[in-house]
Amino acid sequence: MEINKSNQSNQSILIFVIPLLTAYFGSKVIFHLFAFEYLVFTDTFDILKLLIDISVFGVLFYISSLGVGYFIRAKT
Repeated sequence: MEINKSNQSNQSILIFVIPLLTAYFGSKVIFHLFAFEYLVFTDTFDILKLLIDISVFGVLFYISSLGVGYFIRAKT
């Protein structure tokens, strides 16, 4: 019984951590390819750059969470 709870706990952590890391590093790669630089805490406030930054991260997080969910459901 404890093994099953431990597997569910690990899966729930992976469902969040893998998309988070994928979105973080993926957004860094995309921004590097397009020479887009925006540091939220040091640059002046620019709503357009902030929206681009959040949107790219959000889309990558959503796509990777769909992929992780698909692979976890396919495995079980």
